[in-house]
Amino acid sequence: MNKLNSYLQLIRFYNPIGFWLLLWPGFWGLFIHPGFEISHFVIVLLGSFLTRSLGCAINDFLDKDIDGKVFRTKDRPIAAGLITKFEAKIFIILLSLICLFLLSMTNEFTIKLVLFAAVPLIIIYPLAKRFISIPQIILGITFGLSLPISYSIVHGNIHQDAIFLYVACIFWIIAYDGIYALSDYEDDLRIKLNSLPVIFKENTAAVVLMFYFIFMIMIAIYAFTHSLQLLAIGLLFLIYQMYLQFQMIKSERYIEAFKSNSHVGLVIAMIFFIENQNELFS
Repeated sequence: MNKLNSYLQLIRFYNPIGFWLLLWPGFWGLFIHPGFEISHFVIVLLGSFLTRSLGCAINDFLDKDIDGKVFRTKDRPIAAGLITKFEAKIFIILLSLICLFLLSMTNEFTIKLVLFAAVPLIIIYPLAKRFISIPQIILGITFGLSLPISYSIVHGNIHQDAIFLYVACIFWIIAYDGIYALSDYEDDLRIKLNSLPVIFKENTAAVVLMFYFIFMIMIAIYAFTHSLQLLAIGLLFLIYQMYLQFQMIKSERYIEAFKSNSHVGLVIAMIFFIENQNELFS
Protein backbone atom coordinates (compact mmCIF):
# COMPACT_ATOMS: atom_id res chain seq x y z
CA MET A 1 0.00 0.00 0.00
CA ASN A 2 2.89 2.38 0.73
CA LYS A 3 4.22 1.86 -2.81
CA LEU A 4 0.75 2.46 -4.29
CA ASN A 5 0.48 5.64 -2.26
CA SER A 6 3.86 6.76 -3.65
CA TYR A 7 2.61 6.30 -7.22
CA LEU A 8 -0.56 8.23 -6.38
CA GLN A 9 1.60 11.02 -5.00
CA LEU A 10 3.72 10.91 -8.17
CA ILE A 11 0.68 11.65 -10.36
CA ARG A 12 -0.58 14.30 -7.87
CA PHE A 13 -3.73 12.25 -7.20
CA TYR A 14 -4.20 14.04 -3.88
CA ASN A 15 -3.61 17.45 -5.47
CA PRO A 16 -5.85 17.46 -8.56
CA ILE A 17 -5.73 21.19 -9.37
CA GLY A 18 -3.48 20.56 -12.39
CA PHE A 19 -5.98 18.03 -13.73
CA TRP A 20 -8.84 20.54 -13.46
CA LEU A 21 -6.82 23.30 -15.11
CA LEU A 22 -5.99 20.96 -18.00
CA LEU A 23 -9.55 19.65 -18.24
CA TRP A 24 -11.45 22.95 -18.45
CA PRO A 25 -9.93 24.14 -21.76
CA GLY A 26 -10.54 20.62 -23.03
CA PHE A 27 -14.21 21.08 -22.23
CA TRP A 28 -14.15 24.48 -23.95
CA GLY A 29 -13.00 22.67 -27.10
CA LEU A 30 -15.85 20.17 -26.74
CA PHE A 31 -18.52 22.78 -26.20
CA ILE A 32 -17.72 25.80 -28.43
CA HIS A 33 -19.47 24.21 -31.43
CA PRO A 34 -22.40 21.74 -31.43
CA GLY A 35 -21.77 18.09 -32.17
CA PHE A 36 -19.96 16.40 -29.27
CA GLU A 37 -20.99 12.94 -28.10
CA ILE A 38 -20.71 11.22 -24.72
CA SER A 39 -17.80 9.13 -26.02
CA HIS A 40 -15.92 12.36 -26.82
CA PHE A 41 -16.62 13.62 -23.30
CA VAL A 42 -15.24 10.42 -21.77
CA ILE A 43 -12.11 10.48 -23.95
CA VAL A 44 -11.35 14.10 -23.00
CA LEU A 45 -11.99 13.38 -19.32
CA LEU A 46 -9.80 10.29 -19.19
CA GLY A 47 -7.23 11.82 -21.53
CA SER A 48 -6.83 14.87 -19.31
CA PHE A 49 -6.30 12.71 -16.22
CA LEU A 50 -3.86 10.34 -17.91
CA THR A 51 -1.93 13.07 -19.73
CA ARG A 52 -1.56 15.15 -16.59
CA SER A 53 -0.43 12.03 -14.69
CA LEU A 54 2.12 11.22 -17.40
CA GLY A 55 3.34 14.81 -17.45
CA CYS A 56 3.84 14.80 -13.68
CA ALA A 57 5.77 11.52 -13.82
CA ILE A 58 8.04 12.77 -16.63
CA ASN A 59 8.53 16.10 -14.85
CA ASP A 60 9.53 14.44 -11.56
CA PHE A 61 11.83 11.96 -13.31
CA LEU A 62 13.70 14.73 -15.12
CA ASP A 63 13.67 17.02 -12.06
CA LYS A 64 14.63 14.42 -9.46
CA ASP A 65 17.88 16.22 -8.58
CA ILE A 66 16.27 19.67 -8.52
CA ASP A 67 13.19 18.70 -6.51
CA GLY A 68 15.30 17.66 -3.55
CA LYS A 69 16.70 21.19 -3.30
CA VAL A 70 13.30 22.92 -3.24
CA PHE A 71 11.30 22.99 -0.01
CA ARG A 72 7.92 22.52 -1.72
CA THR A 73 9.05 19.52 -3.80
CA LYS A 74 11.67 17.77 -1.66
CA ASP A 75 9.21 15.07 -0.55
CA ARG A 76 8.10 14.06 -4.03
CA PRO A 77 8.42 10.25 -4.39
CA ILE A 78 11.33 10.08 -6.86
CA ALA A 79 13.32 12.86 -5.19
CA ALA A 80 12.72 11.26 -1.77
CA GLY A 81 13.75 7.79 -3.01
CA LEU A 82 10.30 6.23 -2.50
CA ILE A 83 10.21 5.32 -6.21
CA THR A 84 13.42 4.27 -7.97
CA LYS A 85 14.51 5.56 -11.37
CA PHE A 86 13.83 2.13 -12.89
CA GLU A 87 10.34 1.95 -11.36
CA ALA A 88 9.61 5.45 -12.63
CA LYS A 89 10.70 4.50 -16.16
CA ILE A 90 8.42 1.45 -16.19
CA PHE A 91 5.52 3.52 -14.84
CA ILE A 92 6.05 6.21 -17.49
CA ILE A 93 6.10 3.58 -20.24
CA LEU A 94 2.87 1.99 -18.96
CA LEU A 95 1.12 5.36 -18.74
CA SER A 96 2.32 6.23 -22.25
CA LEU A 97 0.89 2.98 -23.64
CA ILE A 98 -2.47 3.62 -21.99
CA CYS A 99 -2.50 7.15 -23.40
CA LEU A 100 -1.68 5.83 -26.88
CA PHE A 101 -4.49 3.29 -26.64
CA LEU A 102 -6.95 6.05 -25.72
CA LEU A 103 -5.59 8.20 -28.54
CA SER A 104 -6.18 5.37 -31.02
CA MET A 105 -9.91 5.69 -30.28
CA THR A 106 -10.01 9.20 -31.81
CA ASN A 107 -9.30 10.13 -35.44
CA GLU A 108 -6.32 10.57 -37.76
CA PHE A 109 -6.17 14.35 -37.40
CA THR A 110 -6.16 14.17 -33.58
CA ILE A 111 -3.55 11.41 -33.56
CA LYS A 112 -1.18 13.52 -35.69
CA LEU A 113 -1.83 16.63 -33.60
CA VAL A 114 -1.01 14.80 -30.37
CA LEU A 115 2.02 12.88 -31.66
CA PHE A 116 3.68 15.79 -33.49
CA ALA A 117 2.71 18.69 -31.20
CA ALA A 118 1.60 17.61 -27.73
CA VAL A 119 4.02 14.73 -27.07
CA PRO A 120 7.23 16.69 -27.84
CA LEU A 121 6.01 19.60 -25.72
CA ILE A 122 5.17 17.33 -22.76
CA ILE A 123 8.74 16.04 -22.86
CA ILE A 124 10.34 19.45 -23.46
CA TYR A 125 8.47 21.44 -20.79
CA PRO A 126 10.24 19.98 -17.70
CA LEU A 127 13.56 21.03 -19.26
CA ALA A 128 12.36 24.51 -20.24
CA LYS A 129 13.11 26.10 -16.87
CA ARG A 130 16.79 25.35 -17.45
CA PHE A 131 17.08 27.04 -20.85
CA ILE A 132 14.19 29.50 -21.36
CA SER A 133 13.86 32.73 -19.41
CA ILE A 134 10.08 32.41 -19.03
CA PRO A 135 9.22 28.67 -19.07
CA GLN A 136 5.59 29.60 -18.34
CA ILE A 137 5.30 30.33 -22.08
CA ILE A 138 6.10 26.69 -22.89
CA LEU A 139 3.62 25.53 -20.26
CA GLY A 140 0.94 27.76 -21.78
CA ILE A 141 1.55 26.38 -25.27
CA THR A 142 1.54 22.81 -23.90
CA PHE A 143 -1.36 22.92 -21.43
CA GLY A 144 -3.55 24.97 -23.74
CA LEU A 145 -3.35 22.26 -26.41
CA SER A 146 -6.12 20.40 -24.59
CA LEU A 147 -8.52 22.85 -26.28
CA PRO A 148 -7.66 22.27 -29.98
CA ILE A 149 -7.11 18.56 -29.30
CA SER A 150 -10.58 18.13 -27.79
CA TYR A 151 -12.09 20.17 -30.63
CA SER A 152 -10.41 17.91 -33.17
CA ILE A 153 -11.71 14.81 -31.38
CA VAL A 154 -15.25 16.00 -32.12
CA HIS A 155 -14.82 17.58 -35.55
CA GLY A 156 -11.70 15.97 -37.05
CA ASN A 157 -10.15 19.37 -37.79
CA ILE A 158 -9.25 22.71 -36.21
CA HIS A 159 -11.51 25.74 -36.62
CA GLN A 160 -10.35 29.35 -36.25
CA ASP A 161 -12.53 29.66 -33.12
CA ALA A 162 -10.54 26.90 -31.45
CA ILE A 163 -7.25 28.56 -32.47
CA PHE A 164 -8.37 31.95 -31.15
CA LEU A 165 -9.42 30.50 -27.79
CA TYR A 166 -6.22 28.44 -27.65
CA VAL A 167 -4.17 31.63 -27.90
CA ALA A 168 -6.35 33.18 -25.17
CA CYS A 169 -5.66 30.11 -23.03
CA ILE A 170 -1.93 30.55 -23.43
CA PHE A 171 -2.11 34.05 -21.88
CA TRP A 172 -4.31 32.74 -19.06
CA ILE A 173 -1.96 29.83 -18.30
CA ILE A 174 1.12 32.09 -18.29
CA ALA A 175 -0.70 34.31 -15.79
CA TYR A 176 -1.72 31.60 -13.34
CA ASP A 177 1.55 29.69 -13.58
CA GLY A 178 3.37 32.97 -12.96
CA ILE A 179 1.41 33.21 -9.71
CA TYR A 180 2.30 29.60 -8.88
CA ALA A 181 5.99 30.29 -9.53
CA LEU A 182 5.95 33.04 -6.90
CA SER A 183 5.75 30.32 -4.23
CA ASP A 184 9.13 28.96 -5.44
CA TYR A 185 10.76 32.34 -6.06
CA GLU A 186 13.44 32.13 -3.36
CA ASP A 187 14.36 28.53 -4.23
CA ASP A 188 14.50 29.29 -7.95
CA LEU A 189 16.86 32.19 -7.27
CA ARG A 190 19.05 30.05 -5.05
CA ILE A 191 19.44 27.15 -7.50
CA LYS A 192 19.45 29.43 -10.57
CA LEU A 193 16.28 28.22 -12.30
CA ASN A 194 14.35 30.44 -14.67
CA SER A 195 10.78 31.59 -14.08
CA LEU A 196 8.59 34.60 -14.69
CA PRO A 197 9.09 35.96 -11.12
CA VAL A 198 12.87 35.55 -11.40
CA ILE A 199 12.85 37.68 -14.56
CA PHE A 200 10.39 40.38 -13.44
CA LYS A 201 10.97 40.30 -9.66
CA GLU A 202 8.91 43.04 -7.94
CA ASN A 203 7.02 43.67 -11.19
CA THR A 204 5.71 40.11 -11.35
CA ALA A 205 2.19 40.98 -10.13
CA ALA A 206 1.82 43.66 -12.80
CA VAL A 207 3.03 41.29 -15.52
CA VAL A 208 0.65 38.56 -14.34
CA LEU A 209 -2.25 41.01 -14.44
CA MET A 210 -1.22 42.09 -17.94
CA PHE A 211 -1.40 38.50 -19.22
CA TYR A 212 -4.68 37.95 -17.39
CA PHE A 213 -6.07 41.17 -18.89
CA ILE A 214 -5.11 40.08 -22.43
CA PHE A 215 -6.90 36.78 -21.80
CA MET A 216 -9.98 38.62 -20.58
CA ILE A 217 -9.99 40.96 -23.60
CA MET A 218 -9.79 37.97 -25.97
CA ILE A 219 -12.72 36.30 -24.22
CA ALA A 220 -14.65 39.58 -24.54
CA ILE A 221 -13.86 39.75 -28.28
CA TYR A 222 -15.02 36.16 -28.71
CA ALA A 223 -18.23 36.83 -26.79
CA PHE A 224 -19.19 39.92 -28.78
CA THR A 225 -18.19 38.62 -32.22
CA HIS A 226 -20.26 35.47 -31.64
CA SER A 227 -23.16 37.26 -29.89
CA LEU A 228 -22.76 35.10 -26.76
CA GLN A 229 -24.67 37.15 -24.23
CA LEU A 230 -24.10 34.78 -21.31
CA LEU A 231 -20.34 34.80 -21.94
CA ALA A 232 -20.43 38.62 -22.04
CA ILE A 233 -22.08 38.59 -18.61
CA GLY A 234 -19.46 36.08 -17.48
CA LEU A 235 -16.82 38.76 -18.08
CA LEU A 236 -17.95 40.30 -14.80
CA PHE A 237 -16.81 37.13 -13.07
CA LEU A 238 -13.44 37.35 -14.84
CA ILE A 239 -13.03 40.93 -13.65
CA TYR A 240 -13.85 39.84 -10.11
CA GLN A 241 -11.35 36.97 -10.35
CA MET A 242 -8.63 39.32 -11.60
CA TYR A 243 -9.24 41.63 -8.63
CA LEU A 244 -9.43 38.71 -6.16
CA GLN A 245 -6.21 37.14 -7.38
CA PHE A 246 -4.39 40.48 -7.21
CA GLN A 247 -5.46 40.82 -3.57
CA MET A 248 -4.21 37.30 -2.82
CA ILE A 249 -0.88 38.04 -4.46
CA LYS A 250 -0.48 41.17 -2.34
CA SER A 251 -1.05 39.08 0.80
CA GLU A 252 1.35 36.37 -0.52
CA ARG A 253 -1.40 33.73 -0.78
CA TYR A 254 0.10 32.51 -4.03
CA ILE A 255 -1.16 28.92 -4.08
CA GLU A 256 -4.67 30.02 -3.17
CA ALA A 257 -4.64 32.58 -5.99
CA PHE A 258 -3.33 29.95 -8.40
CA LYS A 259 -6.03 27.43 -7.48
CA SER A 260 -8.83 29.96 -7.86
CA ASN A 261 -8.22 29.82 -11.62
CA SER A 262 -10.06 26.51 -11.68
CA HIS A 263 -13.24 28.53 -11.05
CA VAL A 264 -12.47 30.58 -14.15
CA GLY A 265 -12.13 27.49 -16.31
CA LEU A 266 -15.25 25.87 -14.88
CA VAL A 267 -17.46 28.93 -15.35
CA ILE A 268 -16.37 29.43 -18.96
CA ALA A 269 -16.91 25.72 -19.71
CA MET A 270 -20.43 25.90 -18.26
CA ILE A 271 -21.22 29.01 -20.30
CA PHE A 272 -20.00 27.45 -23.55
CA PHE A 273 -22.07 24.35 -22.81
CA ILE A 274 -25.25 26.34 -22.16
CA GLU A 275 -24.69 28.65 -25.13
CA ASN A 276 -23.82 26.05 -27.76
CA GLN A 277 -25.24 22.65 -26.83
CA ASN A 278 -28.96 23.43 -27.11
CA GLU A 279 -29.57 20.38 -29.27
CA LEU A 280 -29.01 18.18 -26.20
CA PHE A 281 -32.12 19.63 -24.62
CA SER A 282 -34.37 19.47 -27.71
